[in-house]
Amino acid sequence: MAERTVPITALQLITRILEKSGAANRPQTIDHLSAGDPTTMITGIATMAIASLDGLKRAAAAERNLILTYDPAFWSGNDAFDRLEANSLFLEKRDFIRAHNLVCFNMHDHWRDRMPDGVATGMAAGLGWTQYQVAAATFQIPPTTLLDLARDLQIRLNDPTIRVVGDPKLGVRNVAAIWGTAAQMPAIQLLNSGIDVLVTGYAREWEAVEYAQDMVATGQKKALILLGEAASVDLGMKYCADWIASFVDQVPVEFLSSRSTYWGVS
Repeated sequence: MAERTVPITALQLITRILEKSGAANRPQTIDHLSAGDPTTMITGIATMAIASLDGLKRAAAAERNLILTYDPAFWSGNDAFDRLEANSLFLEKRDFIRAHNLVCFNMHDHWRDRMPDGVATGMAAGLGWTQYQVAAATFQIPPTTLLDLARDLQIRLNDPTIRVVGDPKLGVRNVAAIWGTAAQMPAIQLLNSGIDVLVTGYAREWEAVEYAQDMVATGQKKALILLGEAASVDLGMKYCADWIASFVDQVPVEFLSSRSTYWGVS
């Protein structure tokens, strides 16, 4: 059966989605329309971790022209276009968006501020960890080793280039998660709590990564797993698509997974 589409604009859909999230508007937010005309008639919605050109091409091919993305489309936290106006790749990506009638909306803060946090809920559910959650950011999983946990995450997230700090044989049960970016002090505070391993997207190497390395060097039984930004929020954006589809029936809604950015040398 063909999917039913009725006339509705990007602005109408974005407004409904943000209101439905129940999240308060922040005084300063990175949630914004980064590309496209808000009066565009929408034929479908795609959610994704990062609005990469590859992701936009797949969305256009599937006729999903409203793109709800966790991270911005133009490689910076605030899409500062004035620095990129003469950049050839910026022009190519912008022109692709225009040519295919796409509208890109950065939906980061509303999705994280939703109660419960949309990314955290989706990641826990997708990894099968919901039943093991003991606090907002911590889980008590069945006993395993650091190596086996990393392998399980690699398979579940289709993430071939996970990076790990710690002894592969380390016994792991208590896990903390910071989905997306791990800032210095939240990561250090969690590493000093009663956890065995912190799982996150990425962290500055001279901050949380070096701190974890130094903990291991002092003999502490601690570990850090770095998934990469997209892999650490992908299942949260899949949950976002499922959630939107539960109250938007005018157009189809689809999650487009991230393709691995990196490759490893063996």
